[in-house]
Amino acid sequence: MFVMSILGFIIAIVAGFEIRKAEHRRQLRLAHEQAEQILDKAKQDGQITAKKALTKGKQETRAYQESIDQEIKTDVADNERKSVWLDQREQVLGEKESLLNRRFDNFKVKQAGVSQKRQDLKEIRQTATDLITQRQDKLQDVAEMSQEKAQDYVLDETKRDLKEEAKRMVHNTEAEYQSSSEKEAKNLITHAIEHSGIRSHIFPSNRTMDVPTSEALGKVIGNSGQNVRALEALTGIDINIDDQHQVITLDGYDPMRREIAKRAITQIMQTNRINPDIVEQIVNQTEKTVDELVRGFGEQAVNELNLKNVHPDLIKFIGHMHFRTSYGQNILEHSLEAANLAGVFAAELGEDVNLAKRAGLLHDIGKSVDRDVEATHVELGVELATKYQEDPVVINAIASHHGDVESKYVISDLVAAADAISGSRQGARSESAADYLQRISSLEGIANHYQGVQESYAIQAGRELRVIVKPNQTSDKSIEKLAANVKDQIEQEVTYPGQVKVTVVRKLQVVEYAG
Repeated sequence: MFVMSILGFIIAIVAGFEIRKAEHRRQLRLAHEQAEQILDKAKQDGQITAKKALTKGKQETRAYQESIDQEIKTDVADNERKSVWLDQREQVLGEKESLLNRRFDNFKVKQAGVSQKRQDLKEIRQTATDLITQRQDKLQDVAEMSQEKAQDYVLDETKRDLKEEAKRMVHNTEAEYQSSSEKEAKNLITHAIEHSGIRSHIFPSNRTMDVPTSEALGKVIGNSGQNVRALEALTGIDINIDDQHQVITLDGYDPMRREIAKRAITQIMQTNRINPDIVEQIVNQTEKTVDELVRGFGEQAVNELNLKNVHPDLIKFIGHMHFRTSYGQNILEHSLEAANLAGVFAAELGEDVNLAKRAGLLHDIGKSVDRDVEATHVELGVELATKYQEDPVVINAIASHHGDVESKYVISDLVAAADAISGSRQGARSESAADYLQRISSLEGIANHYQGVQESYAIQAGRELRVIVKPNQTSDKSIEKLAANVKDQIEQEVTYPGQVKVTVVRKLQVVEYAG
């Protein structure tokens, strides 16, 4: 019995061992399977991660390659622009070098001429001394004069001869310099225009604007016209609306006010709900925007010319010129043109380039002042320049650029010339057909009412008046007075851009036939 118990216990132990062994194998198999699953998943995840990393690497490599290519293209473009600029600069320097070489050659020729003239003068003095001595001896022998009287007589006669000779030399020299100076002036003007970057467009009027839709037009008009009445009261501009053609016309003498009204109307048409209070807010905001634009235009002009120490308030007046025009030519653009031309002139003549540019930019600054002030733009410009302590050269250039006062400095004459060129060049200004015909008619009418005038023609778009006189009723001397009188009357009665050339033609033709 005891043995049987022991055997059962042993059998139980062996059976439990086998069961545990089987369970251990089962768990080991499960562990292996789980390990293989984990390993497979790790491989899959690794492959996915590797693919993502490879894709990302390719994308980053492609992006880096594209950035490198773009950078290379940018560098190539910059180098090409720099190369073009260097070529242009080299060409300009070559032209200047050629000009300096020609001037140096002319200087050497003139220097040689001066040396020769000095030698000739020395010989003339020696000859004059010998002649004086001979005259003294001859007078003493013939007239039995004393040496002192003979010397005084000869000196007086010699002085008279020298005065006459001096007059002839001065006249010849003046004629020579006048001929050469005109040629040099033409060359200088041509050179200045070629290197001043002159603009040639006409600025459009800001008096009319199209309305895209009837809804937008209704927003501008408002309930019973309250919005448009508010606009007129706030901007000081008369607003005329053409319902049929959907066009708005702005009537007012102040271009800045018209610009404010135009911008405000554009903003109103883009606003969903509109009433007089919102109109007032829009106009106030637009005034601030235009005020910032004005200062921006002024600062841009000053920076473009590289001017220093310009008073901030004066910069704002410069910006105001952007909204002023003369015969369709924008005053600020005209002033920049004049400044660049005056700068080139000054550089060629050895004057202060920056001062010439400053005077050119400010010569029409008086036109930026409100037009209800009773004074000419020259007087207003002088007042502004004096108020903001500009250089006396600048003040004199402003005062004299229309000949109201005498120019005291070379730069003043350069600014006047630059102003005339900018205003009278082809394409600079425009005028209506009615104004053009009226000006042509006025020019011809002035000449036709003078006695002895046969007919007259305004040619070259009114820039020259050709007057043909009757030869049997006039003389060469009288036509000089006629030309001066016509010129003076044109200056007093006709408004014209640039200059008007008056040419009087008198031709006497006599024909005979021998039978």
